[in-house]
Amino acid sequence: MTVLVTGGIGYIGSRLIRELPDHPSYSGETIRILDNYRQPRFHALWDLPSYADYEFVEGDVRDEAVVRDAMDGVDTVFHLAAITNAPETFDIPEKTWDVNYDGALNVYGAARDADVSQFVNVSTCSVYGRTDREIEEDFDCDPESPYGEAKLEAEQEMLEAYDGEMGLTALRMGTVYGWTTGMRFDTVVDKFALLAATGHPLTVYEGAEEQKRPYLHIQDAVRSMLFAGSELGDGDVYNVVTENGKLLDVVDAIDRHFPNVEIGYTEAEQLNQLSYIVSDEKIRARGFEPAYSLDQGVAELADKFRAFL
Repeated sequence: MTVLVTGGIGYIGSRLIRELPDHPSYSGETIRILDNYRQPRFHALWDLPSYADYEFVEGDVRDEAVVRDAMDGVDTVFHLAAITNAPETFDIPEKTWDVNYDGALNVYGAARDADVSQFVNVSTCSVYGRTDREIEEDFDCDPESPYGEAKLEAEQEMLEAYDGEMGLTALRMGTVYGWTTGMRFDTVVDKFALLAATGHPLTVYEGAEEQKRPYLHIQDAVRSMLFAGSELGDGDVYNVVTENGKLLDVVDAIDRHFPNVEIGYTEAEQLNQLSYIVSDEKIRARGFEPAYSLDQGVAELADKFRAFL
């Protein structure tokens, strides 16, 4: 059989495609990667496990013909392809909806028509918006960016269409951090690590130090997807979080692993500076537990930047 990973050379996808061959549920299956090179991470295709069978399809999730061809013989779909930089989506709202909503539903519809067994949709905790309470999956969502709005609408339409014929799981992931082959540096942990390594001060919004957000180690993100594809599929949504941490926790971790880092402060509030905490008790009750920590993620990034340290 074949596993299809959309957005497979992206930040999360580049790690997932390397983990799939060693997972007992997917060992021996062909891993088909669908990506349009919007972010030209060609290097994400280097050094893949030589004992696994890979196929690459260059194409866009909005292209119905390409997606339907890519579904041939597919048993499991991991849908990752999306425009994921929330601040960027304020500048390109129409394209964001085209990709994150229309493209996602195009992939979902093609999977149903192809009699795919399991569909794992990677969603985001950005669908929630800010609140003082701990957020569970039944929270009344109020996303604050085109990114979150489009992801929420696509997720909800998939869940409403669930009829038990094809397994479906929606994973609302916290802010992912940590090293992958397809690195990105637009989220706070990875961005701060890059700045610290290259001698730039960390810029923190005054008053934001105590703001909390759900953070998710990249390996826990991948582990949760593999778990969902093999153990869930019940047409439900699950939060996935390594830990709810303060921005100050991130700064402290950077300070521990990047010597002589400078901390700067600004009065200008940045986009995407939301404060909220998320409960992952629902997926824990099904048997999944995170295995990594914020400190481990920062330590791994420091190791990659060791030549500068």
